Amino acid sequence: MRDFITFAAPALTLGLLYCLYRAVTLFAAWRPAAAVVWATDYTDAERTDDFWGFGMLRGWRITDGDNQRLIEETVHYEDADGERHVAEVKRYVRTGWRPDGAHTIWYDTSDPDRATAFGPGYWLLIAVALGFALVTLMNAALKIHA
Repeated sequence: MRDFITFAAPALTLGLLYCLYRAVTLFAAWRPAAAVVWATDYTDAERTDDFWGFGMLRGWRITDGDNQRLIEETVHYEDADGERHVAEVKRYVRTGWRPDGAHTIWYDTSDPDRATAFGPGYWLLIAVALGFALVTLMNAALKIHA
């Protein structure tokens, strides 16, 4: 158990710091924009296959979660200056259900062609989960050494 704690605590701490870094970076230098989806790699045939629980067409990927798929979309959006941009973004959608045709993305103000669908809220939520796991792990370590 001590070996696990010795390995897990630094890994959780690094993960927590990275998530906080991403959230702060997005708040500081990125801006939200409404994006319209023009193309997606999650086809109607794959959605229907997933909806009925077969999952044979697309198969399982390591990035897919329980009842969710990581898909890639081509989105069009306008920056604060009114210029149109196109970007490839990845996001999670519910397995078998049609993704929304419009959603919020975050773009880099210094390079508006860089965009992500994972905003600061996503990173803060993961940071909270990692912080909880780190506190739980440290509590367990204190009980072992006591």
